[in-house]
Amino acid sequence: MTIALKSADSLTAHAVCMAAGIRDAMRTAQFYVRDMTNADRLEDHLQSKSTILSRVVAGTARRVDLFLSKGAEICIRLLLPQWRNLPSPFAPGMRGEVLEAIQQNRLVLTSLFTAYFFRAGKHILENCTIGPYLVLEHRVDAARRLLAAQNGANREPTAALGLALLHLVEADPIARMGRVKSNHKFLSVVEANLAVMAAACVALLLAEDGKPLESLDEDEFFAIAGALLAPRLPAMAEAITARDAIRLGKELAAVRDLY
Repeated sequence: MTIALKSADSLTAHAVCMAAGIRDAMRTAQFYVRDMTNADRLEDHLQSKSTILSRVVAGTARRVDLFLSKGAEICIRLLLPQWRNLPSPFAPGMRGEVLEAIQQNRLVLTSLFTAYFFRAGKHILENCTIGPYLVLEHRVDAARRLLAAQNGANREPTAALGLALLHLVEADPIARMGRVKSNHKFLSVVEANLAVMAAACVALLLAEDGKPLESLDEDEFFAIAGALLAPRLPAMAEAITARDAIRLGKELAAVRDLY
C-alpha cells in the first residue's frame, strides 16, 4: 500500500479536497458573473423590453467579471505561468503518467490525473460549444480518490480507464455545458459528462505513444476522438447505468481500434 493510499482518510486528503473546493467556488462565482453579463443582451426586437434594473445588473456584472478575469490572468502569469498548460495526450507516456497520478494527494497543484481530465473537459467544451460552461475540479478529484481506494492505477490501462470513466461520469464534474456547435453533435448523443470524459479517455488511448499525426492539433484530435465515439456512446451509457467498468473499458478499446 502506498503512502498516498495510507493517507486517503487523513488531514492531507481533506486539505486537498478543501483546496479544490475553494478553487471551484471561485470559478462558480465567476461563471455566474459572466452569465449575468448577458442580462441585457436580448434579441434586437426585444431590446425595448429590457428594464433599467436589468441593464444596471448587467453593467455591474461586466465590470466585476472584467476585474476577476484580469486579476486571475495577471496572478497566473506572474506566479504560476505553467498552470494554464493543458497536459497533452500527445506527450509520450502521458497515459501511464495520468494513471500513476491517481495515487497523488497534492495540496497546491492538483495531481496530473485531475489536471488532465479537468483541463481536457474545459478544452473540449471551449471548442465544441457556444456559451458559458462550468467544469468543477473537486468533482474530478473525487473520482481520483475513489480510484485510489480501488487500486485503479494497478489495473491494465484500458480497464483502468474504463473504471476512471465510470467514476468521472458519476462525479458529474460538468455542471453546465454550452450550446453544442453543429459539427460536434457527439456531445448531444448522451449526457455531457459521459461524452466529454469518454473523449478525454479515448484521446489518451489513441495518443499513448505521442502525437499520431503531425498535421493534427489538439482541437482536431479531440474532434476526431468525439466522432469515433459517437456510435458507441449509447452502449457506454448503458454500461454506466449498469456500473459495468469492464464493459466501458472494452468500448474504449473498440473505439481505439477504429482509428
